[in-house]
Amino acid sequence: MIDRKQAVEIAKVEAANLLGQGLSNLEEIERDSYKGREIWSITLSLPRDMKQLTGFAALTANPLQYKRFLIDVETGELVAMQRHEVSLR
Repeated sequence: MIDRKQAVEIAKVEAANLLGQGLSNLEEIERDSYKGREIWSITLSLPRDMKQLTGFAALTANPLQYKRFLIDVETGELVAMQRHEVSLR
């Protein structure tokens, strides 16, 4: 069984491996279930590549993107990575 600190470290390593993002910040952590598995839901903020955006999107885009990493509580396996939308109020 892994604790929340280990889950955060796994999420950061996976972000670096899968997305090439070495810099990330912890935004949210929650214990939950996903498809019948107990998971840690770890949300990280990562810098967005602003060079890929053009026009109006480049002017209005948040410089951060948010990804949610679902880590199995028992094994530490990455179960899923999801885009996490942030609503502006």
